[in-house]
Amino acid sequence: MRTAAMIRVLSGLLLLASFVSASPGQALAESGFRDRPLEGYGADTPGGAGGTTYQVTSLSDSGPGSLRDALSGSNRMVTFSVAGTIELESTIRVSGSFITIDGTTAPDPGITITAAHTGVTNALLDLKECHDIIVRNIRICDAPDTNIGDNMRIWDDSYNIVVDHCSIRRGADGCLDISDRAHDITIQWCIIAETVKNSLVRTDVYNLSFHHNLYVSGDERNPQLDDADNVDMVNNVICDWAGNYGTRVRNGASVNLVKNYYLATDRSDESDAIVIDGTAEGVYMESNVLPSSCGAYGTTGARYPAPAVTEMGPMEALDAVMSEAGAWPRDAEDESYILITTGSPVESTSWGQIKARYR
Repeated sequence: MRTAAMIRVLSGLLLLASFVSASPGQALAESGFRDRPLEGYGADTPGGAGGTTYQVTSLSDSGPGSLRDALSGSNRMVTFSVAGTIELESTIRVSGSFITIDGTTAPDPGITITAAHTGVTNALLDLKECHDIIVRNIRICDAPDTNIGDNMRIWDDSYNIVVDHCSIRRGADGCLDISDRAHDITIQWCIIAETVKNSLVRTDVYNLSFHHNLYVSGDERNPQLDDADNVDMVNNVICDWAGNYGTRVRNGASVNLVKNYYLATDRSDESDAIVIDGTAEGVYMESNVLPSSCGAYGTTGARYPAPAVTEMGPMEALDAVMSEAGAWPRDAEDESYILITTGSPVESTSWGQIKARYR
């Protein structure tokens, strides 16, 4: 965890803390957290609604009652009677359909997925050739494979996918990649954090919505949109990029960048908050908050059509994302990312309060 980064940025971000004036509990209550719908390109999916309920009763890697066993079939509403960390011996491959992984059902402190050892390869949660999947309110952390070790990957013609209120952090290769003809996907109200390459989106993907997410402490790819058509990126907060850039668009990508908030720290090159390569198909930009030295500008005057999402001004979105994004109850690591971004600690809100609003 970048404790040093937190210390470095506090003095420069105290002014921002004054904008996030309500305590998270108060802001959460006032924002209507329980009413946040699934929105965007993937939101029409029913997930596992109407299917068989499979209750995860074990934190074991495999066997009866395990998450791996729960995800071995289709038409399932996956709930949890246990809480804690599931340590995987190998990737979990999801290739079924009509599945909801509902981490809101777990007791405090919720569900975390990680690797049992450094020999685990590929993505921890791997969605391949699947469709109509909802993943909500879980943490996916610390994939160890430095070559292809993403925390989560959605790829190979997968479609109608929603990832909602998840915390995805410290993947050795990346946190969340979307690739290889995947389409009609929503990533919403997530924290995607603390790796060199936060999120790569590439190779004939299309119809993607990214809204109300916190991308923090990713050196680059927050996200990188590469050969991606019809991407709608609205009301995200991008903070503490370093090394290369915040968000990058290239290789035929067509993108809306609307009312996002880019916040540099002393690790960041402010001029590279948004990088638009000449190979991009087109970028529509509107009302983003950017460092003054960032010279990125839209290359088209017409917004690309996309399903509506709850659209806020960038400052209102900043407040909402800080108050609501990520898996609940927030753990100390997610609180540290909020601290990096706001320069101020947040008040804890009980899981009971959150769950009552969220479900």
